[in-house]
Amino acid sequence: MVLVKEILAWLFNNNKQDILNNEVDKFLLSARITVNSRYNASVRLQRQGKFSFVTIIMLSLGLVFIPLIQNAGIKLSLSSNVINMIQVFIAVAVLVYSIVISTARYDLRAETLRECGDKLKELSREVSKEKQYSDIDNDKLTTFQKRYTDITTDTENHEAIDFQLATLTMQRDFKITGISRAILYLKLKLWGLSVYFIPILLILFEIIFITDILGVTSIFTEYLQVQNIEE
Repeated sequence: MVLVKEILAWLFNNNKQDILNNEVDKFLLSARITVNSRYNASVRLQRQGKFSFVTIIMLSLGLVFIPLIQNAGIKLSLSSNVINMIQVFIAVAVLVYSIVISTARYDLRAETLRECGDKLKELSREVSKEKQYSDIDNDKLTTFQKRYTDITTDTENHEAIDFQLATLTMQRDFKITGISRAILYLKLKLWGLSVYFIPILLILFEIIFITDILGVTSIFTEYLQVQNIEE
């Protein structure tokens, strides 16, 4: 019976967190959460930046490959006018996407968030060391809180996905198990993959268009084929 209760408690546990009455412990917990969240945000932005760079390369290679096909004397399944039209669309997509990447500044933001996490981690260690050897009074705690505020206000805030991912990895502080953990994990995975939907769609469109030109596939051929109009 006890085992059944334990299994049910594990399955339906929903982020049961220990209640902290000590202000210093609350501060340390808040610092740890922010540190993990900032690191998660840094990794997320780095991945977005790398994938965006790969997207630009793939689309640009397609723009080079298509004219080579046209000049190779190969029999093509689509007319030159249609191919040129799609080339213009891909070129505009590359231009727009390049502007988006330069505006987003993924690498710079990721580095700034990582540095913020490093500073907060050092502050957390300092507070823990101070707590180990002596009591931290309200004045000292206020000083540490001010330093915490100064560090966090210098950088952009992390997103909810970064915080929720931190709660999954911080199993000592957040006891998320069973179904709740599985649902949250799946939600975060889908949320994380959603930012790659448009670039993946553009790459797939380009690949399918090239295979349609070569006659390997005919997914877009029916819709892009030039129709003869009888006068």
